[in-house]
Amino acid sequence: MSAVCGGPARTLRVPGRHGYAAEFSPYLPGRLACATSQHYGIAGCGTLLILDPDESGLRLFRSFDWNDGLFDVTWSENNEHVLITCSGDGSLQLWDTAKAAGPLQVYKEHTQEYVQGNYVVKW
Repeated sequence: MSAVCGGPARTLRVPGRHGYAAEFSPYLPGRLACATSQHYGIAGCGTLLILDPDESGLRLFRSFDWNDGLFDVTWSENNEHVLITCSGDGSLQLWDTAKAAGPLQVYKEHTQEYVQGNYVVKW
């Protein structure tokens, strides 16, 4: 992982991950959450990165891994430490940046799919 700072633009390169969504915290100035995936989201895992600005660019505050690509992220409107991500497996994950492990909760819906008049259970 390397940070590059050249003027006002700040970047963070994370080998093997591609960013899909970024959201600034409404509570903590400069704190940024980024949802990432391996292999452009086609296959592999995902990582939620929580980043803070520093003198040299961006530094990693905390990261959380998930077993599928993460494609979106948003901060809670009620708690400065809580975020929700969505992933390629169709689930939502509730994370708490105050805790090193996660997620707090996983919401998995869409366990059935309607195909030409029949319900097909997806495993």
